[in-house]
Amino acid sequence: MPTHSPVNSSSRFKSRRNYRKPLPDGCAFRPSLVGLICLALVFIPVALAQPHFTDATASAGVNELQWDAVFPSTITFSVELLYMSAGVAAGDFNNDGWVDLYVTRIDMPNLLFQNDGTGAFVEMGGSAGVDLTAHSSGCGWGDVNNDGLLDLYVITFSQIERNHLYINNGDGTFTEDAVARGVHMPQVGANGSRSYTSVAFGDHDRDGDLDMFVTEWRVVGSQNALFQNDGTGHFTNVTSAAGLSLSTMPGFAPRFADIDNDGWPDLLVAADFGQSRMFHNNQDGTFTDITAAANVGTDENGMGATTGDIDQDGDLDWFVTSIYDPFDTCGSTSCNWGASGNRFYTNMGSLAFADTTDDWDVRHGYWGWGTSLFDYDNDGDLDLGMTNGFVLPFTAFEDQFNMDPVRLWRNDGGGAMTEIASAANIADTRSGKGFVVFDYDRDGDLDIYIANNGDYPLLAQNIGGNDQNWLQVSLKGRATNAFGIGARVYVQAESGGPEQMHEMSASSNFMSHNPLVAHFGLGTDISTIHQVRVDWPISGFETILNDVAINQFITITEPVLGDCDNSGSVDAGDVLCMTDCLDGPDTPHTPGCNVVDFDDDQDVDLKDYQSFCASVGG
Repeated sequence: MPTHSPVNSSSRFKSRRNYRKPLPDGCAFRPSLVGLICLALVFIPVALAQPHFTDATASAGVNELQWDAVFPSTITFSVELLYMSAGVAAGDFNNDGWVDLYVTRIDMPNLLFQNDGTGAFVEMGGSAGVDLTAHSSGCGWGDVNNDGLLDLYVITFSQIERNHLYINNGDGTFTEDAVARGVHMPQVGANGSRSYTSVAFGDHDRDGDLDMFVTEWRVVGSQNALFQNDGTGHFTNVTSAAGLSLSTMPGFAPRFADIDNDGWPDLLVAADFGQSRMFHNNQDGTFTDITAAANVGTDENGMGATTGDIDQDGDLDWFVTSIYDPFDTCGSTSCNWGASGNRFYTNMGSLAFADTTDDWDVRHGYWGWGTSLFDYDNDGDLDLGMTNGFVLPFTAFEDQFNMDPVRLWRNDGGGAMTEIASAANIADTRSGKGFVVFDYDRDGDLDIYIANNGDYPLLAQNIGGNDQNWLQVSLKGRATNAFGIGARVYVQAESGGPEQMHEMSASSNFMSHNPLVAHFGLGTDISTIHQVRVDWPISGFETILNDVAINQFITITEPVLGDCDNSGSVDAGDVLCMTDCLDGPDTPHTPGCNVVDFDDDQDVDLKDYQSFCASVGG
C-alpha cells in the first residue's frame, strides 16, 4: 500500500495490464483464413473494466443507526429537520495520514470513528469527549486556532440546545469552547427555536486564519451568520458589517469558493424555496449579491452543493441539488416545492455563469441532498455523485421520494455525463443526506460514505478505481492557514496537456464535508507527472514541482520569504539556492526563486541578494 512520499521523489512506474480475450472455442493456429481471424481475435485488447463499489459498512465497523425515529414530543423545534438531518465530516484529526469520520445523530450520542489503518474504524467519541447527545445536524472540521490540528464544529437544532466547537488538544481528546469563542449560537430567540444546518470554513478577509459561515433553514427571521476569526480562534458575528442580507434565506449548503480567480473567496449558498445566493467578495470585508447578474439561483429548492472545474478551463463551476418532479404530482401550490430538478452552473468568466444542466444531463436527481464532484475512476476528469430521498412519516405528499436511488454520473470526457449508479453497484435507496468522498483505505481511489436519515449508513468501497494512476496532495500553509484552505493545486499530467485544478475547500456538501486532500486521477498513459503547481493565496507564492512520481501521497509546504530551499527556516542553507537564482535564465518561474524576489519585481538580482543577507544576519 502506498505511503507518504516526499515531493520530487523518484518516479514509480505502474505496469499497464494487457487484457486480451481468450481463444474462441475450436480455434487453433493454422495458416488459413479462419486461423488468421482466430489469431487476430487473441490480440484484440479489452478495455479496463469500469470501477464499481462494494458495501464495506459492516466490515469497516461504521454500521451504526443514525436515529431510532422516536418522535421526541417534549422538545420544540422544526419537526422537518428530524427527517432532513444526517451529518458526516471526513478529516484526519490526529494527523496520522488516515482519514477519520465524525457522524451526527439525533437522539443518540454522536460518533467519532478513528481510522485504524487496516481498513476499519474504531469508535472513540466518548474517550475523545465529542460524544454529544443532542439533535445534531451538520458538522465540519476546520483548524480555527491555526495550530495544525483539526477542530470540530457541531450544529444542533431544538429549543434547548446550542452549537458546539471542540478544540483539538493534540492527544486524541477535545475541549468544548463554543461559548467563550462566540460561535455557540443559542437556540432560543425572538422566533423561538432555531433550525441550523451546515457550516463552511474559509478565510474571507485573507488574514491567514479561518472564518466561518453557518446556515439556518428558516423562511422568516433566518440567522445565517458570517463569523470573523480574530486570529486566536475567537469569533465575531460580522454578518451585517459584511453587507449580507440573509434573513429570508433558508440556508442549507454554504461554500467559500473563488469564482473569479482574484484570490479572494466568494460565498455561495444553496438555499431552499428559490433563495440560493452568490455573493462576490469586495476585498474589503464586504460582499455584493450578484445572484441575478451571474445567472445563478434558478434552482427552486437548493439543498446540497459542490464546486469544481468540470470543464478544465481553470475556474470553478457550481452544482446545486434540488427536487425533480416532472409530473408535478401534487401541484406546486399544495406541495410548496419546485419541480425542475438540479442545476449545473458553468463558470463563463467575468462573474457570469451558464445553466448547462441539460448539457450535462444531470437534472434528474429525485429529491436531492448531499453531493460532490470527484474523479471516481481516475481517468482525469470529474464525475458527479449525489444522494437523495425524503421520508416524512406523518404525511403522504412526498411518498414518491421515499426510496430514491443514489445518483452517480460518469464524465464521458466530451462534455456529457452518463448515469451509472446501478451499474456501479451504489444504487442505495435509503433516505440519504450527508455525502462525502474520501480514500478511507489509502489505495488511491475515492470511496463514498452516505449518512442515511433514520437508518444505517453506507460506506461504499471503490473497487478498481486505482487501475488508473492518481496523485493525492495535502497542503501545509504558513502565511496561508495551516491546512491551505483556499489554495489551489494544479496538475498537468503531460506537457502541453490539460491542467486539472482543485481548490482546497472546507465547505459543505449538505451537512457534510470532504477531507482536506486534493485528489487527481491521471489515466493510464503516464509514468511521471509533468508538473504539480500550488498557488498560495496569502503569501502570493507559487510552488512548482516537476517530474513528480505517480501513485503517491504528497504534502506540499507553503514557502516563506527567503526560504529558497523550503527547509522551514531562512538560514545559511539557502545561500546556494539563492546564488542559483541569481544566475538563472528565468528566475521568477524557477522553483524556489520566487521566494527570494524580495522586492517583487519579477527578477532576482543583487538587491534581493542584499535583502536575503540581511534576513539571515549576514
